[in-house]
Amino acid sequence: MKKMSSMLFTLILALSVLTAPVQAAGLTNPVVSGFPGAWSKGTEPAAINPNKPVILFVHGLNGSASTWYQSNDMYQYAYNNGYQTAFINLYDITGTSQNMWTNGELLAAKIKEISNHFGKKLVIVAHSKGGVDTQAALVHYNAFSYVSNVITLGTPHNGSQLADLAYSSWASWLSSLIGYQNPGTYSMQTSYMQYFRSVTNNHTNVSKNKFYTFAGNDYESGSTSELFGGLFLSNYDANDGVVTVSSAHLPNGTMVKIGKWNHTSVKTGANMFSLIKPYLAMPLTSSSNRLNEAAAGREQAVQSLAARRGQQNQTFIRGGQFDGKGSEIFTVENNVASVTIDWIGNQKLDSLNITSPDGSSQNVAVSSTADDGVLNGAWHHTATLSRPAAGEWTATASSNGSSAYLLSISYDTNGKRTAKLNKSWDNKKLKLDVDGLKDEKTTVRYKVDFVNGKNDHSSKYQRKQNQSKRVKQQESLLATDEVVIPASEGSGVYTVTAEIEGETDEGFKYRRTLVKSVYMDENGNTYTS
Repeated sequence: MKKMSSMLFTLILALSVLTAPVQAAGLTNPVVSGFPGAWSKGTEPAAINPNKPVILFVHGLNGSASTWYQSNDMYQYAYNNGYQTAFINLYDITGTSQNMWTNGELLAAKIKEISNHFGKKLVIVAHSKGGVDTQAALVHYNAFSYVSNVITLGTPHNGSQLADLAYSSWASWLSSLIGYQNPGTYSMQTSYMQYFRSVTNNHTNVSKNKFYTFAGNDYESGSTSELFGGLFLSNYDANDGVVTVSSAHLPNGTMVKIGKWNHTSVKTGANMFSLIKPYLAMPLTSSSNRLNEAAAGREQAVQSLAARRGQQNQTFIRGGQFDGKGSEIFTVENNVASVTIDWIGNQKLDSLNITSPDGSSQNVAVSSTADDGVLNGAWHHTATLSRPAAGEWTATASSNGSSAYLLSISYDTNGKRTAKLNKSWDNKKLKLDVDGLKDEKTTVRYKVDFVNGKNDHSSKYQRKQNQSKRVKQQESLLATDEVVIPASEGSGVYTVTAEIEGETDEGFKYRRTLVKSVYMDENGNTYTS
């Protein structure tokens, strides 16, 4: 019996050596130069299997090649499983992210170069916007013949509402100051991605590579940045803190799994490698084809869920600049379970005080955290109010000197009160749809900002982001009126920032902020989500 236990222990130990992401002897991190298009291969496995593809890892927005091997075990897992690897830097390495056309054109040339170097086809594993850049490279820049399959992890194939928010009237001060308004973010706006989908989904090259997608729905397990993003994106769908599940769905692709990951953990080896491994095969095995059939059912479920959910809108937004001290008033209606306050600035605050409707100062814990994600360079100052009293609350911030800020108030409500902007058939008008509010007491005040990003898919793309221009000053409408998108500036993105003020059926004041993005192409066609 003792001998059998010893043998069992030895077997378990041997299996763990084969599967655990231990730092293998001879494995070293690649050294990828800090310029666009630089790439490096990873350490070669001891025995190279000619039937295994090379995995090319592609980073996301504002990322770099190191995202796969610094504080991430994905590279180790690939090596331990006998795969050759390659890592690349796109234009994001310069500090200014570029759109899918610029990154895609560069990536296409490097895909050919890397494939020729190894003498075999590649499988691409892409995180976040890297999946969009990859599709542009394969479809629009004809790199499809050098790649078999593509696996995307938390990719916003339909854009991200966080990119829409960056170009709203309230967020523009902070976004421009910390460099978040850039060509890469511009191209991730939901309206521009609707345009990208219109020129991609029916392209003759779109089905020449298999795309397998993974989506996370656990933003609460992530960083402060992902918590902020997740609360905002919860207005639209389950999400990983940066990308909604429905946006991670790719037409002509296959949704393999929706899991309990945030936008960071969705790219780690420990979480993902065993799941993506069946889709690395060239060609897919019969067992992988059975996985495909199961995934097809999940694909339909994602589309169905997105169609049913719609926008829930539980956010109030303010922002701008203040010199030393600034305050904002926000309203809480009846039946609100909790409110999460996030004062985001380009520098750390000295203090953030919350005052209740009766004028008393609230003793709430405020957490201050530097953002190293979507709003890299900003500081989050967060506090949560449990079962707050209905009425007008005040958030007062103090800092040493002038500061740009964005205040996000997220509501956890028990009622059915919602407000959303629905698009018209031609995408040129928006109509307010409210539920649980009195129509005669509901008004809309809105502004429209325009950015001509020159984001066409030619090689003449201007790599410096143009400045936002106000094309519609604040205008007030009744809930039954339509918001008309001005088209005076021609091609570009028009961002509508709408303030909804109303009254609940019980007579309590209600305030929310809606952001809607509309893209107009050079032919006057409009696109919105």
